[in-house]
Amino acid sequence: MADVKVVRTRGGGPAKAGTGRERPVSVGPADDGEAELFRRAMAGVKTLSAPPVDAAKPTTARTGACTQVQPPPPPTSGADREAAELFLQEIGRLKLETKFADSLPADEELKPLSGNRLRQVKQGVIAVTHQLDLHGLTREEALAALPRFLNTARRKGQKAALVITGKGINSPGEPVLQQAVASWLRDAGRETVLEFAPAPREMGGSGAFVVFLRPLPEPPAAA
Repeated sequence: MADVKVVRTRGGGPAKAGTGRERPVSVGPADDGEAELFRRAMAGVKTLSAPPVDAAKPTTARTGACTQVQPPPPPTSGADREAAELFLQEIGRLKLETKFADSLPADEELKPLSGNRLRQVKQGVIAVTHQLDLHGLTREEALAALPRFLNTARRKGQKAALVITGKGINSPGEPVLQQAVASWLRDAGRETVLEFAPAPREMGGSGAFVVFLRPLPEPPAAA
């Protein structure tokens, strides 16, 4: 019990426990000696300062020994997606036109007329006097009558003819017939058909096609 120190109050009696407040205890000679020994031991120690941080150089997060580099995501804005869709549509259209153009023989007479052919039909420059109405026919009957009609108009020197298919409003079979006719004009009829397009409104609109015919080849010259 010799090492136990008793803190006394100003009045000389021992301090009461549970007052909630502690008075500062003065440091005795023993504490001063320990502090002096600590200062002597740390006399040769130098404080290391932290290296400066370069704010302009970005920091890279590391996981273990590997650096994780996240590439920037590709642009996915609505404008980019719309431009891509339009590009694909144009490519598809150009493929169709190229395929159709490749089937044309290299003949000066088969070059496109100046201006738009459909506009020339509206202006009366190209007369359309022959027409074929396919209403009420089956797909097979229509595809059999179509080449006969076009070849007849072609032999008569017609530059264009009208083929009426119907819009399919009152007949469920007409849309199928219209698609079949368009497919024939685009593929099987390439030797006869130069170009075709939906007719003007006054000639039937989307329920008819204006078909532009290739001119017949000139007969060989007599020897």
